[in-house]
Formats: sequence, C-alpha cells, structure tokens
Amino acid sequence: MTGDHPGVPGIGDAPFNAGGRRATRNDDNAAVEGDALDRSLILASVARDARLDTKFLLLVVMATAIATLGLLQSSAPVVIGAMLVSPLLGPIMGIGFGLATIESNLIKRSLVTLAAGTLVAIIVAALIIWLSPIQDVTPEIRARTQPTLIDLGVAVVGGIAGVYAIMRKLSGVMVGVAIATALLPPLSTVAFGIVTGRPDFAMGGGLLFLTNTLAIAFSVTIVARLNRFGPSLTPQHTVMQVVGIVVTLGILSIPLAISFNNIVREIRARTAVQSELDRLLARGDRVDSLTVRMEGDAITVDGVVLVDRFASGLNDTLAARMRARLDRDVSINLAQLRKQSNAAAQVEEQLSSRIATLETRDADSGAILAALTVGGLVPRERVLIDAQARRVVVQRDREAEGEQVAAAIDRVMASAQAAHPQWLIQNGALSDAAAEETATTP
Repeated sequence: MTGDHPGVPGIGDAPFNAGGRRATRNDDNAAVEGDALDRSLILASVARDARLDTKFLLLVVMATAIATLGLLQSSAPVVIGAMLVSPLLGPIMGIGFGLATIESNLIKRSLVTLAAGTLVAIIVAALIIWLSPIQDVTPEIRARTQPTLIDLGVAVVGGIAGVYAIMRKLSGVMVGVAIATALLPPLSTVAFGIVTGRPDFAMGGGLLFLTNTLAIAFSVTIVARLNRFGPSLTPQHTVMQVVGIVVTLGILSIPLAISFNNIVREIRARTAVQSELDRLLARGDRVDSLTVRMEGDAITVDGVVLVDRFASGLNDTLAARMRARLDRDVSINLAQLRKQSNAAAQVEEQLSSRIATLETRDADSGAILAALTVGGLVPRERVLIDAQARRVVVQRDREAEGEQVAAAIDRVMASAQAAHPQWLIQNGALSDAAAEETATTP
C-alpha cells in the first residue's frame, strides 16, 4: 500500500523517524538546561558560604579558641575538632569558583570574608595565648612551623576532593577535606609566634596557611573549569589561566622545598648519629631520648643515654666521628644516666624493707610503752622492751601491788596484748638478773 503513493511518507516510518529526532533534540536541551541549573545552584551555594556575616565570625571565634587550646595542651583530638568546624573553607572555595567563572563580585566577597576571618582568628588566638599561663612549645605547635612539599600535595588533593564533594553534594567528603587541610591551627601558630616573640614560628604557620589556601583555591579553579563552570574562554585564555596557577604554585614551592630539604637532612643526620652512638655504647646500654637539630650548617645533638658504666669522653668522641662523617660542625650534649642492675635493685629493696620494719617496730614499741604506763600503775623503768624479738617484760611484785592494783595492771597488759598480737607481753620477776637475761632497753 505504501508503494502506491509516491512522495507520501510511509505510515510506519516517517512518523517514527521524525518523532525520534524531535525527542532527541528535546532530551539534549533538557540535559543542557539541567546541567546549567545544577551549576547555578552550586554557585549560589558557594556564594552563600562565602558571605561575611555574624554566623561566620562566630564560627571563626569558636573554632580558633578550640584550635588554640588544643595546641597549647598538645591535644590532637581537640585540634581535629577545630578542623571539623573549618569556617574558612567556604570563602576559599568561593575564590576558586570565582576565578573559574571570572566572577569578580564572588572573588571580592570571598577575599573580604577570608581576610576578615583570618584577622579575627589571629586576634582571638593571640588573646588566648597572652592570657594563658602555659606558653610552652608543644609538639602540635612545632608540627605546624615547617610546611613542606608534602603539605602542598595534601592541599591540592584536598581541594580537588572538596570540589567533587560540592558538585556531588557529599558532606562526608568535606569533613575529610577539612581535617586534611588544616586552616585555623596554622593561624593559631602565627599568633603563638607573635605573642611569644618567635618570628620563625609565625612565619612557618603563615606559610602553611598560605600553602593550604592557594592550593585549595587553585585546585578548585582547575576542576571547576574542567566541569564547564564559567564562560567559554579561548584556548589562549585557558592556557594563560593554567600557566598563572602553575607559576604561583611553583613560586610557593620554593620555601616548601627548602623546608622539606631541611627535614630530610635532619632525618639523615639523626640516622647517622644513632648508628655511631650504637657503635660507641656498650652492650646493654641504650638511648633514652635523642634530638637532632639543624641550625644553619651546624648540627646540634641533645639526648639522654642509660649506661651501666659512665663513658668518659663520649660526647667528644661522637662529635669527632660525626664531623668526619657529615663534614659539618657538630655539637654533642648527651647526659649519661647509670642504669640500676638487678642485684643492686634487690639490695636496695631489701634495705628499704629492713628500714620499714625497724620503723614499724619502733612505732609499736612506743605505743605499747604508752599503753602499759598509762595512769602510772606501772613505772617506766619496770617495762623492758626487746624490739628485735618483739617481746615486752613487765617486772612486777604482786605482793606489794595488792589485789586491786594487780588486777588493774593485768587488764592494762591484756589490752596492750590485744592491740599488738604480733608482740609477746608477759610478766617478769622484779630482779636485776632476770631483767638482764630477758631484755634490753632501747
């Protein structure tokens, strides 16, 4: 039938093909419009998180207080708690998306919010440190004074993960990003350096904060561009944008590479010191603590060594060997503490036990004497005490005492015996010979 009407589309074919083409075009338009809507919603969410408002400043104050107190008491869990709040991550993400979309208003808003949050964090941290009676350098503080290329790599990967989390609405991933890329603890370290007069700490903390901030922002920019955020730039503009980011991170990498090299040198120097020290120490001796610091081209070694016998000239010998091995000026300051052998420990324990026993016997003898002589029924000179044998003899003359006095003395002796069952309290004859044979006075 269809062949009988030339030029007329077949009933089964034409409508199907036309409809198929129209459906395909509608699906593409809907997908494009859906992607554009999703990107608009993401940008709106980023812009909202980059706003400078009271809630943002309050979060900065609380998170800074938590981070600073955690650093002062060297508590890693408390510092991690401050990282979880992470209010500064919002404006940093805003800078990255603003650079990707060439949105000047978003960039300005994010920069103002980040600057305000940074300033408030440093002021709050400095105030807490200034009021705190504890201003010692803790391991948590020192860990944020020497950023390296590793920190830059962590921040770059963290920024990429953060963009992915925002685009996929994965809040759990943002928690991990906040922990991995610490922002407020470095600012607390900056404040610590300012308050305590340690410019090296302030510069180290500032460099770590700058590293994390730029690495996250630039990672966000690149990933956002790859996901078609912002206007369609020409290839030349895209190349210029990428080159600018790479050059900035390259300049930032210079001090990080120097710091990383210093850490590697300290590790190598520590390994060399440890190996030489093991050769110098006798069998059974051990290193209790060892600290190796690089101060310019010089190496300073501090530590404590537990030895059986003191080794004279240990510091000088180790310093000479390390100078020859590392070709650097080396200063050694090792304190030697003598270990206590098992035999010496047993002797000391026995001596302590003997002294404790004697002290207990003296206390018991004094208490028994006071109990027996209470009321003056038994004169002091008639009570003979042998503390070594834990024996007490009361010299008595029952005929002279009388019945009532004798009964009272018997009750006093019975009471003292009950209070000190480990002692033997007995009556004795009133004679010098018996006294000399039975006991000696203390």
